[in-house]
Amino acid sequence: MNFVYYSEKTVSQCMLALNERLHQKSGRLDGWVEKSGNFSLSTSTTVLRRFKRSTRLQGHVEKENGITVVRGYVSHGADPQNRYIIYGILVLLGVLLALAGYLLFGLLLIGVILPLNIPLEGDYINSDTLTSEVQRTLKAKATLPAALRKTAKKDTPRSANTGGKTYR
Repeated sequence: MNFVYYSEKTVSQCMLALNERLHQKSGRLDGWVEKSGNFSLSTSTTVLRRFKRSTRLQGHVEKENGITVVRGYVSHGADPQNRYIIYGILVLLGVLLALAGYLLFGLLLIGVILPLNIPLEGDYINSDTLTSEVQRTLKAKATLPAALRKTAKKDTPRSANTGGKTYR
């Protein structure tokens, strides 16, 4: 999942805040921060009471048109409803393969469900944790700050023959 957040902090303030957050005693987050604006955060969770799943978020903070922009990527996994759909499709395909005479392939396909759940569920939980940590630490939001939104609206070109609407 790609994300873009906007912060009112400067790039150096963001990097300092992330670095302080990484060195807190809670121990939930691991990672690194560079002065250039690149950073990486990771966290782990237990899935199915037994398996550890680690997820890493990669990001970059930079100044664009006077606005601090945080861009990044984190593996998102799948929410419970989508996981059930995936598992249902795998069971259906496994049964169809078994009925078509490919019993071993059908059983293998059904057996893939448990190992597949570990990254799907773990990344779903961890991605939410990591993105909320970035937002909270950097005081970042998915929308432009209110003061900047007003100036961005004024700068948007409008055409007379479109009724004041901008089309892209």
